[in-house]
Amino acid sequence: MKVFLDIDGVMVHANPHKTVELEDDGFYRFAYKAVSAINSIDNAEFILSTSHRHRFTINNWEKIFEKRGIHFISISIIETENSYNVSRREEIERWVEFKHYNVNEIIIIDDDKSLNGLPKHLRDRVVLTSPYRGLDDDHEIKKIIENRAY
Repeated sequence: MKVFLDIDGVMVHANPHKTVELEDDGFYRFAYKAVSAINSIDNAEFILSTSHRHRFTINNWEKIFEKRGIHFISISIIETENSYNVSRREEIERWVEFKHYNVNEIIIIDDDKSLNGLPKHLRDRVVLTSPYRGLDDDHEIKKIIENRAY
């Protein structure tokens, strides 16, 4: 399963009134519920769509995810030009088209409201989190996985 993953507002809260704890590697401590929900996805191939994606090498991202107990097959990042001028919706939509991904093999987990503007076939694959809570259960993930059409 190809999982487009954001960090802020998904793996950690994005509440400006609360501090996000750090691990000893200097990056955020992921919420336990978020890790549990993410680990409910079998054979996860993470595609980082987070604004943090260029902060570390793929090797470092793998270590970060392993240290936090996240199971995955691979980690990659969306590579776009001028990503500061492009919405998250556009980035993901373009990447799916560029890579010719089968929509039934995609889950998008993010708190970015621009994703509501995705075409229906992609919007149906979105788990839109509350930025103040982050990903706090796996109900929406399971619903998307169970509703895959082949």
